[in-house]
Amino acid sequence: MSKIPKNLSDKDMFKDYKEEKKEKSLFDIAREFDKNNTAAGKKNNNNIKDSYIDAKLAVDLEKELLKLKLDLYKEGIVDYQIKVKREDNKIILVPMVKKHK
Repeated sequence: MSKIPKNLSDKDMFKDYKEEKKEKSLFDIAREFDKNNTAAGKKNNNNIKDSYIDAKLAVDLEKELLKLKLDLYKEGIVDYQIKVKREDNKIILVPMVKKHK
């Protein structure tokens, strides 16, 4: 093993160094990631605008679902999923407890 020369300038230290070329830099990957996430966010907003659920209804629904989640938690039910049923002109959301196998 050779000795490391002392008191070299930065230019002298890197005179034989050659940078490896990569296909994508971290900055390119981050830029693509941001672009994809922004596009996905815009798609979701457009779907909400085009759906039957307006902003006020979405907020009210979120509040009621949160209350339901808290009530179920107080009863000790943590693992459940919500099923959607329709009876005549009513849409009913029913929490169904998942069974462990």
